[in-house]
Amino acid sequence: MALSEVPFRVALISEAGNLLSRFWVRYLQSVVNITNNAARKLVAVSKTGQTAAISATALETGTLDPGVYRVGYTARITTAAGTSSSLTTTVTWTDGSVAQTQAGAAMTGNTTATQQNNTMLIHIDKGAAINYATTYATSGAPAMQYSLYVLAEQIG
Repeated sequence: MALSEVPFRVALISEAGNLLSRFWVRYLQSVVNITNNAARKLVAVSKTGQTAAISATALETGTLDPGVYRVGYTARITTAAGTSSSLTTTVTWTDGSVAQTQAGAAMTGNTTATQQNNTMLIHIDKGAAINYATTYATSGAPAMQYSLYVLAEQIG
């Protein structure tokens, strides 16, 4: 949906009855429509200095309406392990009463430049939770540390 053209050369108030002119009403309604249809951030999670797996954790969104949501995450190794490490991020939800899972590839680079990000569109059932989790493995001292950021937005 496009924003209506701004009626610069039209009077704001109509001559009949001191009301907004129909051109300005149309423009302002298009602003409201676009705002209402824009993606709405529901929650952002920030986890830093992590040294263990994160079990399935629901995003704190409250009760969600059924619909399409955009979920994204970025994970980065912030301290490399002494020998090797692995980190996998997983997102789960329910669609049509069927559990759904999407996991990133295991991050095994074991350097502070090792990172992964992913964005997915998901459809959820009414009241379904969106969960995130990580699996974690580290070998050698020091232990691997990582950061994880997760964002959910309502699309439609």
